[in-house]
Amino acid sequence: MQRDIPVASDLQRALITEIETILKSLQNASAEEEWTNGFTGYAQFLPVMKNDDEDIDQFFPYFIVRLQDGKTTDDYDMWTVTADILIGIHDDDENNRGHYHIMNAIDRITRRFCEEPTIGTPGHKAFRCLPEMQWDLQDEDTYPYYFGGVELKFWVPKPGRREPRYGD
Repeated sequence: MQRDIPVASDLQRALITEIETILKSLQNASAEEEWTNGFTGYAQFLPVMKNDDEDIDQFFPYFIVRLQDGKTTDDYDMWTVTADILIGIHDDDENNRGHYHIMNAIDRITRRFCEEPTIGTPGHKAFRCLPEMQWDLQDEDTYPYYFGGVELKFWVPKPGRREPRYGD
């Protein structure tokens, strides 16, 4: 079956690409205390660690675009898809200021979708961010790891119902 309209997984891929671009100039210290530019984006979850030699620190700084749910109410509405952007950084600064880095990333993401609410696949601005947005910071001390997130809702196209064909 050939798809002719973008779907929620296309939104997820477009968000990862866009957010990597938005955050590429932000500098963060990696767990190895090396300065890095930008964040690496992942779909739904962090990659599975396959052996004991791997360390969770290898993923920092990162963000995850997690599709939470999709809702529609009638034949004529689009899907309303909730996308959570989860952000994680590693910051050894003993002044416990990692939340500033998280807030900077949150500000860039929310500003982007406040100023220009559409995003899409090449050649198509297929998805529109709704004005309802929410962000949160962690409420526990997890030094040297800091976490935050943004919840965005998007309209995603939905195929219309096919009219019954008589004689089939």
